[in-house]
Amino acid sequence: MDNAEKSPVRTLLISDVHLGCKHSQSSEFLQFLRGYAPDRLYIVGDFIDAWKISSGWHWSDECDQIIAHLVRLAHAGTRIFYVPGNHDCLFRNPAFRDMLPRGFPHFEVANEFVFETVRGWKLLVTHGDLFDIFETRLQWISKASTPFYDACLSLNWWFHRWILGEQKNPYGVCAVLKNRVKRGVRFISQFESKIKQHARQRACEGVVCGHIHTPDIVQSDSMLYFNTGDWVENCTGLVEHHDGRLELTSRYSQHRQLDLEDRRDTNKVLEVFASQDEDLSCQTELTATRDITDFVA
Repeated sequence: MDNAEKSPVRTLLISDVHLGCKHSQSSEFLQFLRGYAPDRLYIVGDFIDAWKISSGWHWSDECDQIIAHLVRLAHAGTRIFYVPGNHDCLFRNPAFRDMLPRGFPHFEVANEFVFETVRGWKLLVTHGDLFDIFETRLQWISKASTPFYDACLSLNWWFHRWILGEQKNPYGVCAVLKNRVKRGVRFISQFESKIKQHARQRACEGVVCGHIHTPDIVQSDSMLYFNTGDWVENCTGLVEHHDGRLELTSRYSQHRQLDLEDRRDTNKVLEVFASQDEDLSCQTELTATRDITDFVA
């Protein structure tokens, strides 16, 4: 795609592409990726589906093109932040990261990052699996259910291809059913609560995550919650425009936007007060030290 056709944006945040899984909509993701020229790109986990390496591995030409495009972005100056998830947790292993090719510029890997928007909001970026009991304590259940999930996706794909046509979301039924089941057992609400609590502890005003394949934008309890969704069932990503708008884009449904207030001036005032408090604290300590010295003398 020609550079003139790309939209310059400040930040792209995507997750759960699941490259290597035959159900990954890699061609749709490649088209999405080629449509933007981002200053920074956050890959929020499960970019590669390492669970499929031992069984069901599917690596297409589009997967190679996606990797090549990321390399071009990095060499063009895009900063890439990689947050491992449960399906690509091998990136959490320093020994594995040491085996990656050297000379890949502007590339960082961590379990979480603090991302500050152009309007001064601090958002914690993490995949989310570390706040999911089925991954931290009961992962055997998650892995045991994978064949049933894959079968559901396959049935959904054939149904849409032969009944509804190729222009429809091939995995839309699975997405709706899974979302309703998770909300029915309060899994999503508990997940959101845990991850927002962790963001508060990190002095952030919101969180960006993936993992549960449920794209969403929620502003409540003075906290922001963004789920970037996935590129299996929903084909969604979060875009931060240079004017500060945050947009949840979707291949198959309406885009959603959030226009946040500008907090940069407020944050500067708070920093000034914090600096004054530190100076006052230092002065108090010096005075106390002099008093103690005088007393001892």
